Amino acid sequence: MYNYCNKCSGKLIKKTSNLYLCQKCGLHLYINPVQTTTIILENEKGEILLVKRKSDPKKGFLDLPGGFTNLNESSEQSLVREIKEELGIVLKKYSYFGSCPDRYLYKGANYHTTNLFYVAKINNNDLRKMSPHDDIDGFEFFPKNKIPWGKLAFVCLKKILTRYLTNN
Repeated sequence: MYNYCNKCSGKLIKKTSNLYLCQKCGLHLYINPVQTTTIILENEKGEILLVKRKSDPKKGFLDLPGGFTNLNESSEQSLVREIKEELGIVLKKYSYFGSCPDRYLYKGANYHTTNLFYVAKINNNDLRKMSPHDDIDGFEFFPKNKIPWGKLAFVCLKKILTRYLTNN
């Protein structure tokens, strides 16, 4: 995956699945997952919100709202920011649900991700304020027994939604 050191341009050798060692300067280059935050939003009918992806990867597929955590940002700050950017609402009450590793193939790079999932209920007042923004092309609420499993963008979504539906 990596051939040359970003510090001295020396040759890198792969030591483990996530560690490269520079033969010239001794730099240890660790390849660690990128963090994302995602929300499982339920409306007052108990339906789950799925958003349509506007861009690649997986353009046109369904996803849960959320995105990548920025530098110097907590996962909670990331979640609130992403939901405001994507849906135009300010998330106030939410709780942590779980995490799931996945892959994010983008422009030839295959990123390992650790996805942190939160859950929240959305009331009709907030629902009326919602509109698609940023990198989503629309959204729809689905009854729990009618999730379009074949249209979900990422493997992790299927795993976490299955776990969520089993527990709720």
